[in-house]
Amino acid sequence: MILETDRIAGLIIATLGLVLLFVVFPFAIEDMDDGSIKPDTLPNAIAAFLVVCGILLAIKRSEQTKRDPRELMLVLLYLAIIAAGLFAISHFGFLIVSPFLALSIMLIFGERRPIWLALGCVGMPAIIWFLVIQVLERSLP
Repeated sequence: MILETDRIAGLIIATLGLVLLFVVFPFAIEDMDDGSIKPDTLPNAIAAFLVVCGILLAIKRSEQTKRDPRELMLVLLYLAIIAAGLFAISHFGFLIVSPFLALSIMLIFGERRPIWLALGCVGMPAIIWFLVIQVLERSLP
């Protein structure tokens, strides 16, 4: 098997998913008695999904393509915005930061339609708030 970019990325994603499943989540997620589902159910499902998708990416045959440097810059900008957003959420809270975080992500990926920007900035944080606070009975930062 030739180690191409997709295969390397797939192996890294699968490895990170396994680290989340077996190292991070068992120590970071506390078991709670109240609530309708266990707190580790969704994180474990997402980590398992990452493992499966990483393995599929690693074993699939891919075509060699030249990447656009502009795409790389957008990815780096996206990662910087996510890091800044996580920092801001830990200091100011989810409800204040999430609309601005969603707007900035939508804008860097080219969304310009006002209805979609409004739905992404107001609707998605509201849905996340509803699911986490009301349905899962958990708190947000």
